[in-house]
Amino acid sequence: MWEILDEGFRYSKDNTSSIDPEKSLHDFFKEKVAEYIPNGIDSEHKRNIIMQMSELWGGFVGSPITVQSLKFFWLEECVNGGKSYGLCYIK
Repeated sequence: MWEILDEGFRYSKDNTSSIDPEKSLHDFFKEKVAEYIPNGIDSEHKRNIIMQMSELWGGFVGSPITVQSLKFFWLEECVNGGKSYGLCYIK
C-alpha cells in the first residue's frame, strides 16, 4: 500500500496538469493493485486486502479515497522529508 501511495504522490505531482479531476485515488489504486498483483493463486484475495488497506488513507486525510482527486493528491504530501509516520506520509 505504501509503495502505491508513494507512486501516487509522484504521479500526481508530475502529471497534475493532464490528470482528469474526476479520476480518484481509488481509481489509481485499482490500476496499480492489478499491476502489483498479477493473476494467480489468491490474487483476488490479495487485491481486496490491499484495497481495504488503501481506505485507511481516507481516515488520515478526512475524506474517502473514492472522492479524493488524483489530480490534487500531491498536495497531501508533507514537505519535510523522512519516513512515514502518523498522519503524514513522507518520502
